[in-house]
Amino acid sequence: MVKIAVLGAGINGLASAVKIQEAYEDAEVVLIANEFSPDTTADGSGGLWNPYLCGSTPEDRLAKWGSETYKLLHQLWLEGGYNICLIPIYDFYRNNQQLKRPLWANTVFGYQQFDETQLKYYSRFYNVEYKAGITFVTFVVHSSSILKYLTEKFKIAKGKIMRAKVASLGEPLLREFDVVINCTGLGARDLVPDSSVFPIRGQISRMIAPWVNVVVIDEDSGHYIIPNTETCVLGGTHQEHDYNTRINNADTEFIHNGCRTIMPGLKHAKLVKHWVGLRPGRHEVRLEAEERDGKFIIHNYGHGGSGLTLFWGCAEGVVEILKKTIPNKKLQKSKL
Repeated sequence: MVKIAVLGAGINGLASAVKIQEAYEDAEVVLIANEFSPDTTADGSGGLWNPYLCGSTPEDRLAKWGSETYKLLHQLWLEGGYNICLIPIYDFYRNNQQLKRPLWANTVFGYQQFDETQLKYYSRFYNVEYKAGITFVTFVVHSSSILKYLTEKFKIAKGKIMRAKVASLGEPLLREFDVVINCTGLGARDLVPDSSVFPIRGQISRMIAPWVNVVVIDEDSGHYIIPNTETCVLGGTHQEHDYNTRINNADTEFIHNGCRTIMPGLKHAKLVKHWVGLRPGRHEVRLEAEERDGKFIIHNYGHGGSGLTLFWGCAEGVVEILKKTIPNKKLQKSKL
């Protein structure tokens, strides 16, 4: 029996573990992590499907991975019960932009650029003069709910879970495994080690504002408003190479003042909590295999602010690499 270790219990680790265990029911897949939901970075994220902070990741790869994730979220939304919102997004720029239609636009519902008349209307509506922007229909997930869904799905597929801290890919704990899937996010900086991985600090506030029914992003100021089934996320910051996970009062003021300029009614919203997380930045998402000391390692990290945009497509990419990496005789594909 082939033994596969998946390192990291964030959205990408869980998705990879599920995809592998369902594709290869005879393999022993073990999800290994020191932190699990609700203590992962994914738990605190805004949960928005929208390619963001992916460095120079090739557009065709973003489109492929993002499309698979969008389709999954659509399926789960249709089934109901997963705390997923189908919601319009308004993505604005204060400066003139020559916006190119991205490849992923072919996947989403209702993608279009705002014309001059629409921009004038929304500039008055949101109290900011916007020069360019796009809209489409997207999904917002309650992050902990999707992590719970994937965890249950993995357990149903007979996957195993182990709580342990792995400091390097050469640790004795990993010697018994034939393949290691590295989904450690920011942890890959020390684990691999990969010095091109860096933190992108994000601070947000969660509010109770049930009247907000659209996602609004102000690209040039950095502010965003993301409602979900339980709260409304106000953001945010994207401070590169900043490891500070404490709440910064100046950032809180910046977030609240900026979002209330766009939506003055937010001054009546009730604060639930503030949160800080470190996104795993990299010049591009790393999804590839390598052989090290006779062991196959598949890397899946560096998703920046797009973990919840790319996770299902990247997990499928892991399985595709696995099929090419391990001889077919060692992995018997599931008949399901």
